[in-house]
Amino acid sequence: MNTRSKPVNVTLMSFGFKYGLPAANYYFDVGFIKNPARLAKWDFFSGTTKAMRKYVLEQPQTQEFIERALPLLKFLATIDQHQVFAFGCNAGRHRSSIVAEEVHRRLKKEGIRSRVCHRDIGGPG
Repeated sequence: MNTRSKPVNVTLMSFGFKYGLPAANYYFDVGFIKNPARLAKWDFFSGTTKAMRKYVLEQPQTQEFIERALPLLKFLATIDQHQVFAFGCNAGRHRSSIVAEEVHRRLKKEGIRSRVCHRDIGGPG
């Protein structure tokens, strides 16, 4: 059943697996993305910067993941009025938050209402 005529509310959540799973409908592990916190110019407590975002998003595997995940997310968003898609990495501070923000940007561009929440950016949630 297609519910496009009703408002769709999608929540994109970033989280850290080491703090446990959040309440969500679907989970995606983005821990395969190279971790910027492992590079000398950033560390575990570094905030997300434009350069870090670029580093994460320009990895070919990141781009392919997002391109493959978007059709699935768009389809699932039409099935129910509210879906929570959770993107996890080790601590939920960098890779998962950057991917969630990018997915949000792309869904918005396609007219799908979404919001982002970052459960673990400030530490354990």
